Amino acid sequence: MGMQKEVNSDYLLWKRIKAGETQAYHDLYMQYADVLFSFGNIYTKDQDFIKDCIHDLFFDLYKYRKNLSDNDHIRNYLFKSLKRKIQAPPSGKLKLVYSQEVQEENEQSAIGTDAEEAEYQEENIANIRKAIDKLSERQQEVLNLRFQIGLPYTEIAKILDISVESVRTLVYRSVKTIREELKLSNNALILFSMQIGKL
Repeated sequence: MGMQKEVNSDYLLWKRIKAGETQAYHDLYMQYADVLFSFGNIYTKDQDFIKDCIHDLFFDLYKYRKNLSDNDHIRNYLFKSLKRKIQAPPSGKLKLVYSQEVQEENEQSAIGTDAEEAEYQEENIANIRKAIDKLSERQQEVLNLRFQIGLPYTEIAKILDISVESVRTLVYRSVKTIREELKLSNNALILFSMQIGKL
């Protein structure tokens, strides 16, 4: 029932977008701007560039509103469109920054702990970062979408144009590879789980 309500809500909002209703664009921006910004951070650390891409995306929605097809899954559409814009520059090799953000978050969380514990955690995070960097770009992308953005497998599959089973397999193999690469101790495994979500 809740899912049907969400679909209907997206469908009606999209109808208003296609009709060029000014308030609908405002509603869309307020609902999705923050999550789009978080999504963009997966692929680049250039926050101004992300904001520009988001603004371009909304401008395109208005400019081409008469050509938009019906849509009852707005978030997936916006994610895919933003990803294309971020990847568009000629020099824009896909940049996955997950492991860098993990390290930055750990450095912040280490504040206030004793020096020995902080050093131990930093060493674990550094090793985790190296292990993640060895994964393929697609594996890193799936980990980001699943654990950093928190998307369900079904939405990841639509964004990446692969099957749900492929998403599950990629996540499972990626996590398994990292665990085996690190031969994680219990403490390191807890730290790893805290960083990428519940495994």
